[in-house]
Amino acid sequence: MNVKERVWKGFIAQDSVDLTILPEEVATSWLHCRALEVDPYARKSEAILTPPQLREQQRKNERLIALVQQELRMYEAYFKLQLPVFILTDANGYILWRDGHEGTKRVANDMSFSEGHRWHEQDVGTNAISLAIQTGAVMSLTGYDHYAVGSHAWACTAAAIYDEHDKVCAVLDISSHLNDSAAAQEVNTFMKLLTATISSKIKSRYLEERKQLVDYSYRMTQPGVVCDEFERIVKISAQLFIEEAQWQGQPIHALLKEQVLQALPQPIFLDDQMIGYFYPIVQQEEETKQFFYQGVPSKNEAYRAFMAQVEKVASSPLPVHIYGESGSGKEVIAKTLHENSAVANGPLVAINCGAISESLLESELFGYAPGAFTGANAKGYKGKIAEAHGGTLFLDEVDSMSKRMQAALLRVLENQEVTRIGSTKVERVSFRIVTASNRDLRAEVEAENFRMDLFYRLYVCPLSIPPLRERKEDIFVFMQDYCMKKNWYPYWLATAYEVAQHYEWYGNIRELNNFLERLHVYYEHVEPTREQLQQTIEMGTIERTKRKRLQQNVAPMSEEEKQLRAVLEQHHYHISKAAAALGMARSTLYRKMKRYNLK
Repeated sequence: MNVKERVWKGFIAQDSVDLTILPEEVATSWLHCRALEVDPYARKSEAILTPPQLREQQRKNERLIALVQQELRMYEAYFKLQLPVFILTDANGYILWRDGHEGTKRVANDMSFSEGHRWHEQDVGTNAISLAIQTGAVMSLTGYDHYAVGSHAWACTAAAIYDEHDKVCAVLDISSHLNDSAAAQEVNTFMKLLTATISSKIKSRYLEERKQLVDYSYRMTQPGVVCDEFERIVKISAQLFIEEAQWQGQPIHALLKEQVLQALPQPIFLDDQMIGYFYPIVQQEEETKQFFYQGVPSKNEAYRAFMAQVEKVASSPLPVHIYGESGSGKEVIAKTLHENSAVANGPLVAINCGAISESLLESELFGYAPGAFTGANAKGYKGKIAEAHGGTLFLDEVDSMSKRMQAALLRVLENQEVTRIGSTKVERVSFRIVTASNRDLRAEVEAENFRMDLFYRLYVCPLSIPPLRERKEDIFVFMQDYCMKKNWYPYWLATAYEVAQHYEWYGNIRELNNFLERLHVYYEHVEPTREQLQQTIEMGTIERTKRKRLQQNVAPMSEEEKQLRAVLEQHHYHISKAAAALGMARSTLYRKMKRYNLK
């Protein structure tokens, strides 16, 4: 009787025995088996899948089984084994596949060491498969290492196989009967190499499939959901306004309880193998008037609240003033207001007041009579105000108007009539006025740069566009929209999004679009590194260059300047509010602002 046999018999008889001669994992498992009241004289596993259950598990794991078979054929010649049997189980210990010597397989049948049976600690006691599942390591057991007598004539080496998430998804076991060849050291080494290779190929295949599924999602021409082959959610169309992070990895059927399936799911293939599905989905639309918006749908709560304001004021004839930083989409909002207004069938006439000189702006707005001045069109010019009759007049950068032009505009708004330059004929006009600026119009009034009476004419329904840096979840939506328009679907777009999230985007949507244009030109067919992505962003920015120049050439800000700047920004340069917060007179604040060049 060998030492392990004597220890095993003493342990089963409840004698006091020394378990330190056993591997630590084996000793711990014996104690666990005793606690579970596992029968040490059991000769087979009673836990078994039904034939339909087994077929379903084999179907789900058919690619894993094929991969194991392929790799075993390559490595089998290196194993010095006597009449072995090969076993593949799932992560729960159920045997999915078996192969090997026919005589050994017949012996294995007598102890339920066959497909469909569970080879778990609670079924057959301590064994290599259950220990590999528990520890994730390569485990070799011989004879009396096993807890139950049914396995005492066997030597086994089992190794865990890991999935794409580095979790144990299966176990490969090699066993020999009436010899220790399956527990030899070289077998242990080869098993470690074999299962590492299989795990690596599983992960590589997963990454390739995931890339194909993501690429497919960018090419979707209708709203829907892309799932993997197990119908777990991978990507959701931005048009559906569903929080993707909440649903990724979840079964599609849970989502379908809340959505409407438009048609049967379409299979997605890679190398003639089905790797996933596309579920076309249509959402129930509320019975409301269709709202026109040419911008990209937002996922940001603040921006969606802003758009709710836009929708409310659009149907009103009241004047609207849009405040937004440069590049934030003021023109898009102006068009949205017009297209959803009562004058949508009329013209939308737009002019940038800051882009042309005062004299040219006057003739552009008011028009001129034939021969009104040298170089004038012989037929005269109607002017933007008259052109906007029956529609919307959009004045961008209205704050850049001179005081004289402000007064002229005020007269038009008060009298609803316009007179062309060089003419005495008065024309009646009726239009909806929409203005915009990238400076706070209230601060401009406070600074006496803008007429207060005109301010009250224009600043009836103010709208403030949230800057892009406050709605960074929309950056990916803009990226997707750009790629769809370009019919360009880079699989590394998510990496570009991660890099873009760490930038402040002072140029807002315009700056982001410029970045995407550069990205398309430089990296249409190759994947950039993170450093290259960062460089592509920064080559188009002013803020970083300006900050760097200031750091090099300008003395550090004093505490007073820092305080003034912070309070002014907090109150959007509203002079009265900022002065009150600082506890100083407005004239004092103006003087300090001039000293520190704060505008």
